[in-house]
Amino acid sequence: MRILTRYLYKEFFTFFLIALITFLVLYTVIDFFGKIDNFMEAGVPIKTTLSFFLYQIPLVIQQMLPISMLISIMLMLGLMNKHNEILALKSSGLNLFNLSYPLIGISVLIGVASFFLSESIVPITSPKANEIWNFRVEKRDAKGAYKLSHIWYRGDRSIYQIRAFDSKKNIMEGLTISFFGENFNLIKRIDAEKATWSGDRWSLAHGLIQTINPDGSWKSVSFEHHTIQLPENPDNFKHSMKAPEEMSFWELRNYARKIRKEGFDSTKAQVDLNTKLAFPFISLTLTLVGVPLALRRKRGGIPFNITIGIGISFLYLLTFGLSRSLAISGALPPLLGAWMANLLFLFLGIYLTLAEQG
Repeated sequence: MRILTRYLYKEFFTFFLIALITFLVLYTVIDFFGKIDNFMEAGVPIKTTLSFFLYQIPLVIQQMLPISMLISIMLMLGLMNKHNEILALKSSGLNLFNLSYPLIGISVLIGVASFFLSESIVPITSPKANEIWNFRVEKRDAKGAYKLSHIWYRGDRSIYQIRAFDSKKNIMEGLTISFFGENFNLIKRIDAEKATWSGDRWSLAHGLIQTINPDGSWKSVSFEHHTIQLPENPDNFKHSMKAPEEMSFWELRNYARKIRKEGFDSTKAQVDLNTKLAFPFISLTLTLVGVPLALRRKRGGIPFNITIGIGISFLYLLTFGLSRSLAISGALPPLLGAWMANLLFLFLGIYLTLAEQG
């Protein structure tokens, strides 16, 4: 068994390195020709342009690890099947589970390597690549501008509820401010359809001011336009989100807690946090699906196996992207949205393995 394991390791890593390098080169070449016009139009020096593509390599490698793993398994087992090596192993008493153990071990190691890349190297190189693209090519404002929604912000004895905030124009939509006294009792509430920052104060439009008198009675005054000075200015509500790949797991976890505490919608950050944990398990999941498929005797040989491997990868990424989008929209919990693709393909792999074994 040790001889077989060494043989599988040798064959696998040969195909794995070839597949990983091939995908890396293809991705870089396609990306290069797709973006070179943007770099030339922006007048970016060639040295900076090459630096951009070099900084992208760690992230591309991390993303291509699971696909390279699957294609390598399909190639290796397909060739062994073609040369009747699988038949010889089965005749000697080995079954599918015996062949799967070494490959499962490799997939776990590759998952660990993927997580290591996302935690140590990618957070260093990705911000540099994004900075070149955003500021040198796209000429975006370094401070960033985002349309934020569903904001709850706790101010100085006040709570702001904001439906939408344009951090570039400093305009709020759907604003409600609740003011509290020393004992945290509600003393005033302001509602406005729109609030615009005018330099030193807020200009409110189309709203209502409700004041609670000491005797408990209410006084309501509607307005078309109203200006008010508040302790909070636009900088209190501005919030720029770093890309998930620019942060480690712990940074992203602290980030999600921070924006939730400040009143911002943290759904996307929660989904990205769970995705960071789910992504390294893709290699294991695809291995469980790829092994039984590669061992099935089908016409078409190696080209057929490669096509099946690419098809499975595409189907997985489609499922992964769909479940993630549903989680971000709130249709699925963040945990389920990040892990759904892994769970579905895990069950598929178990079913195929049992069917092949039977």
